[in-house]
Amino acid sequence: MSNYNFTVIDIVEYLRQGKTSVKDFFDDLVIKAQDANQEINAIVDLRTQYILDQAQLLDQKKQDGNYIGKLFGVPIGISDNISTFDFYTELGSKIYKGQQLDKDSTVVQRLRSENAIIFGKTCLTEFSDCLPTTTCNPHDKTTSPGGSASGAAASVAAGIVPLSVASQTNGSIIRSASYCGVYGYKPTNNIIPNTGLFIKSNTFDTIGFFSRSIEDLGYILEVVGGHDGIDLKTIESSRSKNYLELLSEEPPFDPKFLYAKTSASKKLSRPAQVEMKSFSNKLKSCLTEFELPELVSSSETLYETIFEVELSFNLSKEYEQHKDLLSSGLRKKIRNGRKISGYDYLRAIKTRDEIKCAFQDLFEHFDAILAPSSLDSAPLLNEKNTGDPCLSTIWSLCGFPVISLPLLKLKNGMPYGVQLIGSPNDDARLLRTASWLTKNFGGSNG
Repeated sequence: MSNYNFTVIDIVEYLRQGKTSVKDFFDDLVIKAQDANQEINAIVDLRTQYILDQAQLLDQKKQDGNYIGKLFGVPIGISDNISTFDFYTELGSKIYKGQQLDKDSTVVQRLRSENAIIFGKTCLTEFSDCLPTTTCNPHDKTTSPGGSASGAAASVAAGIVPLSVASQTNGSIIRSASYCGVYGYKPTNNIIPNTGLFIKSNTFDTIGFFSRSIEDLGYILEVVGGHDGIDLKTIESSRSKNYLELLSEEPPFDPKFLYAKTSASKKLSRPAQVEMKSFSNKLKSCLTEFELPELVSSSETLYETIFEVELSFNLSKEYEQHKDLLSSGLRKKIRNGRKISGYDYLRAIKTRDEIKCAFQDLFEHFDAILAPSSLDSAPLLNEKNTGDPCLSTIWSLCGFPVISLPLLKLKNGMPYGVQLIGSPNDDARLLRTASWLTKNFGGSNG
């Protein structure tokens, strides 16, 4: 099995059928992973012998006739801001260098309970903000794989793992997926518990995934979604939804898409404009172009107000005790957040709710909103720039589910993603619509 095209579902079937032992599969994988990681620096804590020991334990479990989980033998990367008891959780920060926590996050607990093998912690920016990492894009090692989710995206694109878990506050999953030519999915933000995720923004932080297939996204959501008895925002979220089955169904009618035009759309590079125009022409029978209402134009200001207040609160200990170990950019955001009044913060929250409601009527008539995932293909590493998240801000503000599809390439040969935005808590429909679009209009997925 080639590790450059394997998927979660493929691996489970392969290992369950006994086509090879889990240990033999990982013997081969860790060698390839070490070689790839030396080139791209996607995984910051890769403990190969420990991983091989876990693989051997799974073989013994199968041999003894014990429960074989839904993720039996699947290697999964975990972003370095999500807690694991057996790997470092350093948050991309000098402050927490060498930190090893004593408890798994809810997501990791649920992955392990289905016999997944945690394949190390993936590189991320300082506190998953905007300070660039040293991770390279596997498609062109002179370019960036994106922002805070850079290592998670690059590890999937390089074939190190078939799926990785990361978080998005603004646009890190969607933008990194676009740059790296993989699927990136941020669910509705009340489905997956954030328990064990280092929180920057209580309103926006959402756990999501990178994968090499849409089916894997539905499959993994069934495992990790649902209330955990701790994170109150998930209290109405069920663990029993059959996302994979639902997304595999044919839509009753061909989906209808709304091509959302915003002020951010004007920032698209010329090659991206050309590619998106060509793609929208192919979809013209089921695509309606629409200028988003004026209310939406304030989304970036609203987002910054909410984010910076919550950031300044959640990083108050780090700011007060280790200010000199924080980057200047992060210190500035924390200072800004401390200056914003409670009135302005609450007004921004209220306006956010009004914007969310304004979209509801659109979702009654369209299956998904379509937009480009990034302004351009991956920026150069030496530019020290992880890319502008402006094409994601409005959707992150509202907490809508979003998926980036690796459907396009620009003239320079680099991957370029198309994002679909769905109605909140209608993730199965969004994934089904994404599957339909990929099957009928998909290009290379890199």
